[in-house]
Amino acid sequence: MNYAAWFSGELEKLQDCLGYRFSDVGKLENALVHSSFAYEKGKTVHNERMEFLGDAVLELGVSRFLYESFPSFDEGRLTRSRAAIVCGKSLAEWGREIGLSELLRTGKGLETEQVRQGSLCSDAVEALLGAVFLDGGYSPAMAVIGRYLAFHLSRHSISGAENDPKSALQMLAHGKGLSSPVYEVLSVSGQPHTPLFSVRVMIGNEEAGSGDGRNRKAAEFAAARNAIFLLNREGSEPK
Repeated sequence: MNYAAWFSGELEKLQDCLGYRFSDVGKLENALVHSSFAYEKGKTVHNERMEFLGDAVLELGVSRFLYESFPSFDEGRLTRSRAAIVCGKSLAEWGREIGLSELLRTGKGLETEQVRQGSLCSDAVEALLGAVFLDGGYSPAMAVIGRYLAFHLSRHSISGAENDPKSALQMLAHGKGLSSPVYEVLSVSGQPHTPLFSVRVMIGNEEAGSGDGRNRKAAEFAAARNAIFLLNREGSEPK
């Protein structure tokens, strides 16, 4: 296998997953270099400084999202919710989803999948966010964080929050540069004491998803989950 060609192709796929194209691909490559690899190769450039920057960028993006999305949360709940979102386990989960763990360049002692998919992967996610910020600035970095939030919130709830699927869809749409979702009730059927609501969610002029529920809120949740699934699948299909 031609490693250089494979690596270049995987970088293209990674940028597709991020929804961001680097002006300087070298920044992306540096975000994938662990200090152990740099040491073995006699190089001085690795991803620790980008990781430091990306950690701050991530906290800012998540803090703003929580502040705007959950106005009833006090400082303590905001802090706890942020900690759950930016924890290493969640970052590594997303890193594996976008194929980041396979692209990490590490020293020979750190080449096992178990090691690469754990803390090294979560650190690389932070470095990746730092690289996006350095390459494109604030708005692109926030858009990529929006994609991470959509992924996280489609799989994990926020303690004390009831609108996770809708928040996840909001952030996913934002990350893709789309307009805000709008929910419409299509019909209410069944008996008065057991109604069934059918709802669709529109993004721009397109129907993004639909769902049913025993009340309007449940139907909106179902529609949001359906839209997240469809938008994520659309982003992963070959062009």
